[in-house]
Amino acid sequence: MKSFSERARALFAIALVAVGAPSAVAGPGAGYDVRLSIQSRNSGQIKTRGVNMLNDIIGGALGLNPAAGPHLIAGDPTFYPQHQAKMVADLNIVVPDANFSGIIQLDYEHWWPCWEWSPNVQVAWTNYIKTSRTDLLNGHPTGEWDAIIQAEYKKTVRTYYENTIGYVRAARPKARVTFYGLPLRSYWIFNGYSDYGVDLNKYRQIHEQEMSWYFSLVDVICPSIYPVYKVGSPPSGNIQDPAGNEAYILGMVSESVRYSLGKPVYPFFMLRYHPSSGYGNEFVNPINLRQGLEIPRQAGAAGVVIWDFFYTEAELNAWQSFYDASARDTVYNVTYPGFPTDLPVAATISTNVSPPPPQVADETAAIPAKMKVQK
Repeated sequence: MKSFSERARALFAIALVAVGAPSAVAGPGAGYDVRLSIQSRNSGQIKTRGVNMLNDIIGGALGLNPAAGPHLIAGDPTFYPQHQAKMVADLNIVVPDANFSGIIQLDYEHWWPCWEWSPNVQVAWTNYIKTSRTDLLNGHPTGEWDAIIQAEYKKTVRTYYENTIGYVRAARPKARVTFYGLPLRSYWIFNGYSDYGVDLNKYRQIHEQEMSWYFSLVDVICPSIYPVYKVGSPPSGNIQDPAGNEAYILGMVSESVRYSLGKPVYPFFMLRYHPSSGYGNEFVNPINLRQGLEIPRQAGAAGVVIWDFFYTEAELNAWQSFYDASARDTVYNVTYPGFPTDLPVAATISTNVSPPPPQVADETAAIPAKMKVQK
């Protein structure tokens, strides 16, 4: 895929017209690399077959991140000392080198620094404010309560993110630190629909105004472009149009570049379909593969990160077989365009031993009815 399809350009035109497109979208940057964030329960070896890739993006759900919601943080005066102690203990296992200079990526998917994107914790948070923080509501008419409740949520989550990244930097001062999945991931917003009641204009308002602090806080921007839908031509049933997937990847990466303050953008991609796709753990087809590796370059990313987690040696071997047979040449060509692919360069890397990921199906918005079956 040398350029975006006409339909993908049309689908994402709303983003380019509404606020002028960032200049990086015009074409590929001079530098672009494919990195790995490959973890496992037990250390294993991966052969990159002549492609120079680093497996230097390490992390996961480190420290304390209560799944039930941030009310458990706000209501517990002992939370932050416990969180810091757990963070240090986790880093000593996952990133034992105090001089580690790669990227530490924190993976928290139960709730986000955005009210609309966290419907699973809204009731608990609202009940917490109404029962334990009545001081915030006293003297205000009930019509103002929702705004107060949401503002306090955003303040609490921001403090959590700021303290969390502070603990990581104190323990690993040479590392670059970020969080997985921000900007907030959406397939449908960049295909002309709304997600969680948020359209493209509101999406931009959330990131440029409500969450501008986040992009100042982190060192690297790591959005998710996981393949949430299998694509094919012609589309049918649960097989989506490739142009829609292009618009999704282009939108996610271009918006990340827009908000990045000039910091490098490294979207996370998988060689397997996301569990929520209906094809969970199946390796991607050639179209999904090409799109996931090539479009970020065209959209201005510094590179792309291939993520995976292996529970068993059999899973590692299956990934290696797919990489050797199907992915290696695409990875090489997007990293070194125009160079021969048969250079005799040997490279073997070790997977990083770490706890399993949260396994949260984070693409939870329903498919719009008229997109469920494509003609």
